[in-house]
Amino acid sequence: MSCSRHIIFGTEGAEPAVWHWFALKGDEPRPPFAFAGIWRTWKGPLKKDGEPVEANVYSFLTTAPNEVVKAIHPSRMPVMLSGSEDFDTWMDGTAEEAFQLAKPFPAEQMHIVHTGEKKDAA
Repeated sequence: MSCSRHIIFGTEGAEPAVWHWFALKGDEPRPPFAFAGIWRTWKGPLKKDGEPVEANVYSFLTTAPNEVVKAIHPSRMPVMLSGSEDFDTWMDGTAEEAFQLAKPFPAEQMHIVHTGEKKDAA
């Protein structure tokens, strides 16, 4: 059973136990990035003894957390992609090239932009 790769673009992400909004550092208020993901078509029941269905299912890839995320979520963080080279490698590179991107995002390139209730300051 094979999966296809996809990317989910954003300018911030959150950890919802107590909302912590993360963003990339950069010249823009919220530089764009993407989460690495996979998708495939599922054919089968959604629940035990259910009718068979066909549906596209999606997932984010996760990796070990960096130092910024570890304080809030100690077990994992999404695989983050930044820049057209990463995007192209994830979508069109070999499996081995894409897998090289599955690592913690550099902590020095991220920061927490808000904690608590979501307030869109950008």
